[in-house]
Amino acid sequence: MPVSAPQGPPAWRGRLLGGPGRVPGVDVARGLAVLGMFAAHVGVTTGDWSEPSGWLSLAHGRSSILFATVAGLSLALVTGRDRPPEGDALVRARLRLVVRAACLLAVGALLDLLGTRVYLILGFYAVYFVLAVPVLRWPPRRLVRAAAVVAVVGPPLAFWGPEVLARAGLRLPRDGDGAVTHFLLTGHYPAVVWMAYVLVGLAIGRSAALTSAGPRTLLVLGGAAAFLLSSMLSTGLVEQAGGSDAVRQAVTATESRWVPEPHAWGDPWPPAEGQLLAGPHDDTLLEVVGSGGFAVMVVGLCLSVGRLGSRVLAPLAAVGSMALTVYTLQIVAIWRWDLLDATTNGPLAVMVLVALAAATAWRAALGRGPLERVVGGLADAAASIPRSGRVRGARPR
Repeated sequence: MPVSAPQGPPAWRGRLLGGPGRVPGVDVARGLAVLGMFAAHVGVTTGDWSEPSGWLSLAHGRSSILFATVAGLSLALVTGRDRPPEGDALVRARLRLVVRAACLLAVGALLDLLGTRVYLILGFYAVYFVLAVPVLRWPPRRLVRAAAVVAVVGPPLAFWGPEVLARAGLRLPRDGDGAVTHFLLTGHYPAVVWMAYVLVGLAIGRSAALTSAGPRTLLVLGGAAAFLLSSMLSTGLVEQAGGSDAVRQAVTATESRWVPEPHAWGDPWPPAEGQLLAGPHDDTLLEVVGSGGFAVMVVGLCLSVGRLGSRVLAPLAAVGSMALTVYTLQIVAIWRWDLLDATTNGPLAVMVLVALAAATAWRAALGRGPLERVVGGLADAAASIPRSGRVRGARPR
């Protein structure tokens, strides 16, 4: 009597868990970032920490920073992890990133046509990817040092740079011709600041944190310490400067973007006390350290989920594995049902549950998300084009 071969796990289970080589914790962190953006866009949040709405306020600013940090980590995963590519492989990796950036820019442009009041981030991510191309082979320590330089130099540039341009009689970006200035300096997610998060994520992906418990523990403890110390330092310094409301009013009163005509060179400038703030999208050194530390802590925790956690959190990882698709559909849903002015967190709960269920079902049945398939296919196709002057199979003379 023939003995039947042992049955392996069903195919859908392998797809749901991401398959070999996938790092579940990265998908979980990315999923948290996407759902955090749901909360930031649609959620009703307060400052009352005794209510769930108070805890939801953590999503403001930090979810997009977490997404940027995980984007850097993902760049490391698709470019060799701790062994960056060399030679032709490096050229192909860089070409893939440029094509992915172009796709993100195109998707962001289409979503912009919907006219929602959401500050879209995809175009900025496209710029981050392009700016990361030259540093793909940098070791972790060099990446961290570069992130520290960006964290120190970038915030003053983002704070006073647009004001210098306005007072010099130069027009701040209002259309596509100003896209580079907008993405780098004057936009909602300026690369002169936000590249710090991408570089830190890339450093984590190049380090031993993906495989060793010790480095992951350092990420959690170091990130938590940076978050708490930065928050306490900002609170204390801002109180000495007259309080958060007074500082923000002083900044607003001296910024040219809030008045019909730019301020003159001799008028009061945005006060340096504005650099003491650490709230969402303040883009100060203290926010970079604090919210960046929060993102690093979350990444460290997610990388520690292990085998059991990857199963329990499989729906969250499914959302993270198709973040571009879920983010895009979120913007479409906001546009279709005008969800930005919700008075309860009911719409947020529905969006989260639908996203978790739909992403889980899609990943179990088909694996890769729909937009991820398109973008990945285009990037792979571009990277497979023979280099100029060569024909596949031909021998060099």
